[in-house]
Amino acid sequence: MISDPHKFIFIHINKTGGTSIEKVFVPEADQKDVRYKHASAAYYRRRFPIKFWRYFKFAFVRNPWDWLVSRYHWSRDRQHLFDYSFEEMLARMAKGSPLAEDEAWLENAALLPQVERLSVGGKVRVDFVGRYENLQHDFDTVCARLAIEPRTLPHTFKTDHGSYVDYYDDASRKIVERLYAADIAAFGYRFGG
Repeated sequence: MISDPHKFIFIHINKTGGTSIEKVFVPEADQKDVRYKHASAAYYRRRFPIKFWRYFKFAFVRNPWDWLVSRYHWSRDRQHLFDYSFEEMLARMAKGSPLAEDEAWLENAALLPQVERLSVGGKVRVDFVGRYENLQHDFDTVCARLAIEPRTLPHTFKTDHGSYVDYYDDASRKIVERLYAADIAAFGYRFGG
């Protein structure tokens, strides 16, 4: 999302509260995609080079173990892309197998490490990285930076599941550690915390 009136670029990583943020600025964001939804920092850098360097750029990230549980439920229950178990999804990811027929975007975009989507030339190129785990607090920080009144975020597109820690055993936890080592290192996430 890019906003000329507020002079910001929001890099929306899926399942991190992004639609709730977009809805503050585009009230119908939960009914139709905003322009450039889920575009990466590299995309914005190519498409809007001057604005990219001048505008305030922000994003939100999420603990990779929790993020994958949410992504699984969204893809299975809301998008109906597959009907297998969470364990099967992780096993397919570990083998590099397709997760859904004719849905390569899932592996090629939606499940890319979050840090890759915020990077240009191997470096994170956003001014502020908020955390899903502190969504409202960190969004208040964004509002202060944009010099706008803080706004309470709605909770849109919630997935229905229990605590993410209950989805993992040692082997599946290690799959995520391997696949998302860059996110874990860049953002200091750990399992269970």
